[in-house]
Amino acid sequence: MEYGTVPARDGLTLVYSAAQDVPGVDERRTLILSHVPAAWERLDGRTDPDRLATVDGLPVVLPEAGTERADVSFDLPANAFYFLSSWSERRARGANGARALYADSVYARLGVPQDVVDRYLGALLAQLARVAERAGLAWPAPARWPGGATHAVVLSHDVDFLPVRPLVDSAVQGAKTLARHLVRQRDPASAARAVAGLLGAALRGRDPYGCVPELIARESALGVRASIQVAVARRHPRDVNYSVEDPRVAAYLRVVRDSGFDLCLHGSYRSTEAPGWYEAEVERLASALGRPEGSRQHYLAFDYDALFRAQERAGIRYDMSVGYPDHPGPRAGFSFPYFPYSLAEDRPYDVVEIGLVLMDVTLQSYLRLDARRAWGTIEACLADLAAKGGAASVVWHPIVFGNARDPGYGELWWRLVDAVRAAGGAATDGRTVNAWWRARACAYPSFAPAARAA
Repeated sequence: MEYGTVPARDGLTLVYSAAQDVPGVDERRTLILSHVPAAWERLDGRTDPDRLATVDGLPVVLPEAGTERADVSFDLPANAFYFLSSWSERRARGANGARALYADSVYARLGVPQDVVDRYLGALLAQLARVAERAGLAWPAPARWPGGATHAVVLSHDVDFLPVRPLVDSAVQGAKTLARHLVRQRDPASAARAVAGLLGAALRGRDPYGCVPELIARESALGVRASIQVAVARRHPRDVNYSVEDPRVAAYLRVVRDSGFDLCLHGSYRSTEAPGWYEAEVERLASALGRPEGSRQHYLAFDYDALFRAQERAGIRYDMSVGYPDHPGPRAGFSFPYFPYSLAEDRPYDVVEIGLVLMDVTLQSYLRLDARRAWGTIEACLADLAAKGGAASVVWHPIVFGNARDPGYGELWWRLVDAVRAAGGAATDGRTVNAWWRARACAYPSFAPAARAA
C-alpha cells in the first residue's frame, strides 16, 4: 500500500475525498470513502456524540452526510478514529489515574457494539475485495500471525499478590477470600471449595497463592510463554503487597528472567499521576530483575496521554492496559494491535497497544460467574477473535492457580490455551506480537520511523 495524491496506475485506488468528482480515477478499480469535514470538526470540540445512527448497515456516531458518489456515505475514518483514539474517555476524564468502566462508556450509553471498528474494517475489506473482483485483480489472502497462525492471543499474568510471609499472608488472604465469597458474592459453595483448596495446599506444602514458578514450569512444558507483569511501587492501598527490593521476593521472581519469559512492568495504581513516577518504576524493575519491554497498568488505572508519553520516554515498546475491568471485549472497538494517538502532537505514540479482551477478575468478580459458567464467555470471546483473525491479550492472575482463591479458574486457563492452539491461533507473549506488528508497520509511512526504531 502507498499513500499518494493521484490515483494509482495499477492495482486498486482507495480515495478519501470530500469532492463530488475525483478526476483521473478508473472507477472499475476505485473505492471512494466520504471525507466529511464536519465529522472531524466535532472531534475538535468537547461535546461527546449523543446518538447512534445506522448508515450503510453500520453503527455510526458521527453521522454527518458525505459525498453522494461515495461508496461509503459516512466518514468511516473519522468514526474509526473516534473509537481508536478513546476520544470519549479522554474528553471526559477527570482525575488522573481514574479507571474507565464499560458501564460508563459510550458503548453502554449509546448501545454501540464493542467491535465497532472491527465492523468498519470488515466492511471496507469486503468492498475492496468486490472492486478487485470487478477489475479482475487478485485479492490477497489474510496475513498470518507468528508461526503461520490465523490469529494470536497474548497470554499474560499480573503478579498482584505474593505470600511474602507464607503463614501470615496466606491466612489473611484466605480470610479475605472466604469473606468475599460468603458476604459479597453470597456463594457458599465457592467459599467451601476455596477453603478446601487452601487446606489441601497447606497439607501438601504447596504455595496456594503465588504460583509463579509452577505457572512457568507448566507453560514451558506446553511450549508457550506468557508475559508476566511485576509491580515495583506501592503508592496506593490497592497496590501490591510485595517489594522487589526484598531479597526473598527478588529471588522468587528471578525465575521469570531466568526462564526466558517476557518480564513486563505492572505500573502502580497512581503511576501516571506525577511526572517521572512511571519512568522511575521502569528503572526500579530494570535494576531488580531486568529491563521490561512491555507493560500493563495495575487495576487498568491510567491517564491516557501521561501513560503513553511516559512509556515512550522509558523505552516501553508495547502496552496491554486498554481493556475494561467490568466487561470482556475490546475497549477501543478493535481486535488488533494499534498505535495509540497523541491528539496534542497529531502523531501516533511509539507504543504498540495490544488490547485486553478477557480477564479472570472480570468473569469472577464483576460478572459473578463460577468456573463452569465462565467457560461459555471465554469460548465466545476466543471464537470472535479467531473469526476476525485478530490479536489481543488475556490475563489470569497467578493467585487463582492454587485453587484457594477462585476454584476452577486455574483449569480454565489451561483449557483456554488448548482452545487457542486447537483453533490455529498463536498462544504467545506480548514481545512476539509487538515485534511482528512493528515489522509490518514499516511498510506504512506514518508508522515507519517508530517501527524501525524497534
